[in-house]
Amino acid sequence: MIQTIPSLQYLERYRNEGTRTYSSHAAYTEAGDRYRPDGDQERFLLEAFKLPREQMLVYTADPPAALAAEYLTPSEAWFLVHPQLLESDRQDIYLKRTLALSSERRLIHVSPSSSTRTLFVEELGPPQAVKVHFPFKVSRYTRKMRDEVIEQALNVSRELQAGIGRMDCRFAFMREVIGVAHQDLQPDSARGENWGYLVRDITPFPDSGVRRPLIPGFALYGQDYFDPAAPLLLYDLIGDRDPLAYVLEQIMLPIVRHWTTAFRHFGYILEPHGQNVLLELNDEGTIGRIVHRDLSVGIHMGRRRDIGLPDGDLNNYNRTEHNAFCSITYDRFIGGHFFDRLVEACQARYLGLAREDFTRPCREEFARCLPDYAAYFPLTVWYFNEERDQFNKPLHMDTGATPEWRP
Repeated sequence: MIQTIPSLQYLERYRNEGTRTYSSHAAYTEAGDRYRPDGDQERFLLEAFKLPREQMLVYTADPPAALAAEYLTPSEAWFLVHPQLLESDRQDIYLKRTLALSSERRLIHVSPSSSTRTLFVEELGPPQAVKVHFPFKVSRYTRKMRDEVIEQALNVSRELQAGIGRMDCRFAFMREVIGVAHQDLQPDSARGENWGYLVRDITPFPDSGVRRPLIPGFALYGQDYFDPAAPLLLYDLIGDRDPLAYVLEQIMLPIVRHWTTAFRHFGYILEPHGQNVLLELNDEGTIGRIVHRDLSVGIHMGRRRDIGLPDGDLNNYNRTEHNAFCSITYDRFIGGHFFDRLVEACQARYLGLAREDFTRPCREEFARCLPDYAAYFPLTVWYFNEERDQFNKPLHMDTGATPEWRP
């Protein structure tokens, strides 16, 4: 068993080598060198502007009081701007408005996570991260933080927190607790482009009261940036245990249960791929809980209607009636981008393991947990193609492939 687990910040930034292979776009970034997760700067300064709260859109979802106090007062809100935007586009209308409204400024030390625009805050009270507007392309997309995206993430966080009793004891998540955005200055545009940021409470919820090591999913099979010959963390965790049983029981099957349970009870299409999953270790070195993060999830409105859930607390972002996104998320994000990498790592070290040893139990568990899956999943695997919609988001297509990780 591994004796010392590197910090979450280290794993986020430097145990990600060789993991960005899931598409031809995966390794692409327009982030400046000093703002990249694998850059050589440990931290950089994020600029915050104090703005009149009445001029902003402010959302909260049960933030810890000490955390809320760092960003909000009854009359004002701090507004965070990524330095690359300040350096590159002073003509952005919302940046110009930020500068015009600001009554005070301060600088906050942050370090990038694996997702580039999500930043660990180093000095402001409780453990936290901020997800900021970054209108530059990373992988397939520019990483904007539009108002409706921020509001919806808090809507999901609030609803999931209230319904946490429906999830099993091995499920935890990082809550999105504060969002601040500009009001829309272009109401006649095709969609609101007014942007802002959100604050993430990175203490896993429900709070166990004990701070335990967290390992991002990709760090299980990613190489170390500074020591490429270091053994994979997955091997260290398995130790002398049975590799098939460990990977199935500690990682894959809990994720299958969490995905299907969140879909059954909320209509959420979670995206627990290698970046969005954190493994919380217990004192024995086994995985106590799976911690999920990034609540900008798809929401299957057909499923919500079928279970009688109202939609009044949701806005229009990421709502879908199409079953394709269930396949894209489960078959490709989870199965293809995450589970496949775990299988490859196991087969490279442990002789005699077949792919079917992993896929069959997952298919069986999926069918047990979501017996009416056929109503929400296509018969074949769907994925993105290279065509784009009017907002430059990729369209999807039927690949014709037979699912391996579900029936």
